Formats: sequence, structure tokens, C-alpha cells
Amino acid sequence: MANARRVIRCQSCGAILQTESKSKPGFISKAVIESGVPRIPYCNSCYEKMIALNSSPLDHETDKDILKILKDAVATDSLIVWMVDLFTFNGTLNPDVVKRVKKLDIVVIGSKRDLMPSAATDEMLIRYIDERFSDVGINPINIDLIGSEDSLDIKEKLTKLGELRKGRDVYLIGELNSGKTTFVNKMLKDYKNNTRWQIKSELYPGTNSNVLEIPLTNSSFFYELPDLSNNTSVFSRVEASVQRIITPKKEVALSRKFIGAGSTIVVGNLAAFSIIRGHHTSVRVFAGEKVEFKAIDTNKIDDFLANNLKKKSLKPVSERYTSFRDYDMFEYDLESDDLRHDISVEGLCWFSIKGKGQTIRILLPKGVAVKESLSKIR
Repeated sequence: MANARRVIRCQSCGAILQTESKSKPGFISKAVIESGVPRIPYCNSCYEKMIALNSSPLDHETDKDILKILKDAVATDSLIVWMVDLFTFNGTLNPDVVKRVKKLDIVVIGSKRDLMPSAATDEMLIRYIDERFSDVGINPINIDLIGSEDSLDIKEKLTKLGELRKGRDVYLIGELNSGKTTFVNKMLKDYKNNTRWQIKSELYPGTNSNVLEIPLTNSSFFYELPDLSNNTSVFSRVEASVQRIITPKKEVALSRKFIGAGSTIVVGNLAAFSIIRGHHTSVRVFAGEKVEFKAIDTNKIDDFLANNLKKKSLKPVSERYTSFRDYDMFEYDLESDDLRHDISVEGLCWFSIKGKGQTIRILLPKGVAVKESLSKIR
């Protein structure tokens, strides 16, 4: 897989920093780049304003209460059920939670199966989930898929879960909108309480977090934990009106754009996919049915985003992103492996392209996770 490089822009003039030519915009000496001193980036022509070089990592928010609850799960060797939204999931997992639970048995459930493109088979999606969890050192003991429709029965899946837990407690975790509530509601439809305990939702001891506790036997319980933070997702960084646009309500739409070096696919004002080097090729774009995008000249990205913020001619448009300073850019050098690669913007969309040695640049809101991997649909 390709390694991501952060693309740094001059914070004064907006030029993309480069070390090759003093006569071109954005020149900065290699010594400054290689010094490793944290600085806000400025080109040499703006050098007198230079203060620091921006290389901040993703800032994953971690609820300390959840980590405390999961500490009890570790102490009792419980089973973890990790719910992921198949549309938004790109493999970006909270490192603190991963570190806490990675030695436990983990079952992963991919939700909203019915919203995935028809070309995506169960085998493809399960393999994709397995690869992304393996990237962080987790080897799930089982991976399953569920849909969001009531007509999709999960009795068989619950029976399998009962076998996998081997009498242990079960802790259900997942981000906001991951499908946890849907899963629990379906579970409770056929639930029969044959224990001396009652279902309850109350503060977990020693925390300020409410946990739903469902008795499984007189000595084991199913716990639904509060939502994990999804602060690296576009969903958590836009207005409610924009959330409604980017969230698919029916099968995720597939569109194709034929672009080459110097061309960019813009998605509202929330993402841009550019080919910096490489031949013209077909790029697949997977997004919710209300999301709009178009191909433009790469040199016109800044002007297009500024105009689109005013006119809102291409949706979704968030008022929170008003200048180049509100965005990050990353580059990927794809291998010439002729395999299909996804570049996924968490919570918004993913782009799919065959690897033929291209250099790809992605623009997205600061703090949002982007990941390159072999495609969900191969």
C-alpha cells in the first residue's frame, strides 16, 4: 500500500511548498523542511513571518470512562463486539481503544450492509474489514454483516454470538451511528429474560457514563457502552444540515469520472481528489445519493471552493471551511500493481482507482482521517 505524505502550503500566500525551484511559487529551502523543528509553514518569500512547521497527527478524542469500563472487560476476559458502519469505516480506529482491547477476543459486525453498492459481496466486505483490523494488530475471531432494515433477521447471528462468548460477558462498542442501537433493538425483540436480574441503564460504577446492561444468565451480562468519539470523521465536523446530505439513505451511489494529471474531482467543498502525475484513467466515486461532485482544473481548486461557498452550486457545502487554512492535503504514490485501490475520506466518500504508478493528492478538512488501502470492491 502507498504511504501518505502531508502536502504543506504556505500559511501566508497559500502556495504548495516545494524545494526544487526558487523561481516558482512556494519555494522553501530543504534545510528548513529537514530541520524537524515544529513550525507553521511559510515559503521563503514569506519567511519573515515564519513561526512553525505543521505536522500534527490526527487528534483522536478518547472518553476516559470508556477506557475504564474496558479495563473491567480485560480483567474478566470478556468478549468485545465492535460495530462499524460499512459506509464510513475506512480502518481509522481509536488507538487507545485498540491498545486496551487488542488481547481480547473480538467480534466485528459491519452494519448497514443493505446500503453498500450491489457490486460488493459479503466476502469482499468481510475481507476488507479483516484487513483494516489486521493493520492495527487485531485479528477478529469472527466478522459478520447486518443490514439496517427490520426485515433483515439477526437470530442466526445472535446464536453465533452466544457460541463465541463461551459464557463470558459481552461489551458492545462502536461510534455514533455505527448501528449499535439498531442491533440492540433487534436483539431485544426476541429476548427472553430467564434470570433473576432486570435490564437496566444506569451509571457504570466509578464513571459518569450510562451503560445499558442486559442479563444473559445469572452470572453474565451484555453491556452496551456509550458511543466512541468519531471526531476524525467528516460527519462530526459539519453542520446537521450537511450531515443529512452526506448520510446515505439508500444504496451508496457509484459514479465514474475520467481524469488525468492536472484534473481534480471536487466533492462539494469537503474533499478534492487530484491526479498529480499519471495517465488519464477512470476513477470511481462512492458517496451518498445527495452528494454532488464534478471534475475541474486542479489549478482552480481554491477559486472553485471560494465560489462554491458563496453560491452552493455543488453540495454538500459546510460554512465551517472558508479558506485553504481549513484543509489538509496528502499525497499517495500508488504502485503499478494494476490492483484497485481505495482512498477513503472518513464519513464522506471513497475514491477507487487502479494502481498504475500515479501520484494522487487528496484535500479534506483538517483533522479528518483519510486512508489508502486495497479496495472494498475488487
